[in-house]
Amino acid sequence: MNELICQVTDSSGGLARDFIKQNQIKEVPFYLKFEDTDYCRENLDYRLADFYRHMDEYPDDVPKTSAPNMNDWLAVFEEGHAKGFTNYVVTTISSKLSSSFQDAIMAKNFFMEKNRDVQIEVIDSNTCACGQAALEIAIAKIIKSGRSFQEIIDLIHKIVEKTNTLFVVNSLKYMQSGGRIGGAAVFVGKLVQIKPVCEFISGVVHPVKVVIGRKHSLKTMVDIAVSRITNINKMIITFQNAEFQEDIDYAVHYFRKITNFSGSIYHSELGAVVGAHSGPGAAGIGFIEDPLS
Repeated sequence: MNELICQVTDSSGGLARDFIKQNQIKEVPFYLKFEDTDYCRENLDYRLADFYRHMDEYPDDVPKTSAPNMNDWLAVFEEGHAKGFTNYVVTTISSKLSSSFQDAIMAKNFFMEKNRDVQIEVIDSNTCACGQAALEIAIAKIIKSGRSFQEIIDLIHKIVEKTNTLFVVNSLKYMQSGGRIGGAAVFVGKLVQIKPVCEFISGVVHPVKVVIGRKHSLKTMVDIAVSRITNINKMIITFQNAEFQEDIDYAVHYFRKITNFSGSIYHSELGAVVGAHSGPGAAGIGFIEDPLS
């Protein structure tokens, strides 16, 4: 990481823990709770395996989520400033899904009023989960390239709208309960019979294709992704899954088989705050062209 630039994310991207550590990324957690629990911080107070196990065992206890507040963002800015950082690149979940972006903006404005030597750019990823992770991996690479802060910001804004996020769920129940279903509402009423392939368009969930069967939905998701990639060797590719490791292994194997791609593929568990709205068994692929390729 460029020693003068601090990369900050909210936790909805679900970046792998080792990637965060290796790139010294500061993560601001979302909050979540079940009916009989207090709010806890994602990735800090609740094990992901326990979270999905609870959803499996108590399917009617739909978890609630809450965005990081202004003070949460301020705490990270202050911690970085105390270590000598004066430039921050911040990414959040789509502003149409959460108040995380707005809260980060409020924290930015407050912090910059007090600290005139600071520059903070808050970027709405317009997506979440694996697509957001792909964008944040690209940003980490851009920061390491040694470009100036303004060059980095200009490059990020050129690529942010080119992020792709495709996913499948076992049921739309959780998205319906959380009000995150957007254009996929056409599927409501068929929640049990189908396994829809969905994507984020302008920050909102939209259906891509109706599919019957789990394996078919995974293959269809990968087929759609591959159809949108012109040069696979220039892509940053991420897969995420909410438990069901064998399903994501199948998807990755199929992806490599039809593309003959032997390069790096990033993988992480789908975080709890997104998993709360997609449910156990959700799987996705996010990809973006490597801006440095």
